[in-house]
Amino acid sequence: MTNEKILIAGIEYKVRKLIEINDFLRKENSKLESEMKVSEKKIEELNNNIENNQKELFKFTLANTLEIEFGVEEGKKRIDSLIGEIDRCIEVLNE
Repeated sequence: MTNEKILIAGIEYKVRKLIEINDFLRKENSKLESEMKVSEKKIEELNNNIENNQKELFKFTLANTLEIEFGVEEGKKRIDSLIGEIDRCIEVLNE
């Protein structure tokens, strides 16, 4: 009889330990999921910043190229013309 009580006590102890470990792992998983969401938001923001910076770099490169090739005034006219054409393309795409 005492052998069975010892076995039962051992099993109960192991079950309690497994429950504690399970609770700990659930909390850890929840914490990691929260951290992952924050990291995903940061990645998205950084990707947006990269995209915006690439657009700005393209604009400056284009403006610089046009300025060197045509001069300041003619370069501005060309840029305005290109912007107008882009706006018309966007309007067509939105239809």
